Amino acid sequence: MSRPGLLFVDDEPENVNLAAEILAESLDIPVRVVDSVEEAVLALLDEPYKAVVMDLFIPLGDHPDRVLGPRAASFQDDVEHLGGLVLLEEIDRMEERRPMVISHTACTDHVLLELFGDRVVRRIPKPAPLDTLLQNLMEVLQEEA
Repeated sequence: MSRPGLLFVDDEPENVNLAAEILAESLDIPVRVVDSVEEAVLALLDEPYKAVVMDLFIPLGDHPDRVLGPRAASFQDDVEHLGGLVLLEEIDRMEERRPMVISHTACTDHVLLELFGDRVVRRIPKPAPLDTLLQNLMEVLQEEA
């Protein structure tokens, strides 16, 4: 089994692809980028991840009913634009190999950010310069090592 890696979940993957490549090479861990809650859940079920770096505003995906639990699926019509909250719920349902969560979002609504609660180990505002994003992620990964 490979070492747990890092999963980026962003509906604009081009914004995190370079960071993902740099982290994969420098940390020698698998780093994957997906653009929906559905893809993220499939990835989490497929292999262990040390951390999930996620936006708040991510789509559920084309067929979320295939991978989301019943509570999350019930939100489908109401939170298409707040998929990060659904993904957080799905991560919380994981009994084993639960990754830490790092938010990387442009959301400034304190009410929405509070919904992340204490499950988020670090908040990185978006857009963050590449060096700021990398520095924050490296710090979190080293702290949790």
